[in-house]
Amino acid sequence: MAKLSETAETSIAITFLVINLSTLLRQINCLFLALFFHNCTFGLISDFYIIKADIKTS
Repeated sequence: MAKLSETAETSIAITFLVINLSTLLRQINCLFLALFFHNCTFGLISDFYIIKADIKTS
C-alpha cells in the first residue's frame, strides 16, 4: 500500500501497464500459434489415415 499520492498513482499506472502488456503478449502468442498450425501438416495423422484406408481396401 502506497502512502503518498504520487506513489499510489505510479503503482496503479504500472499495474495497468502490466495488464496491457500481458494482453498484448497473449494476442501475439495466439496469432503465432494460429499461423503455425495453419501452415503445419500433421504427417502422423495423414499417415494413419492412409494406412487405415489401405487396410479397408485389401
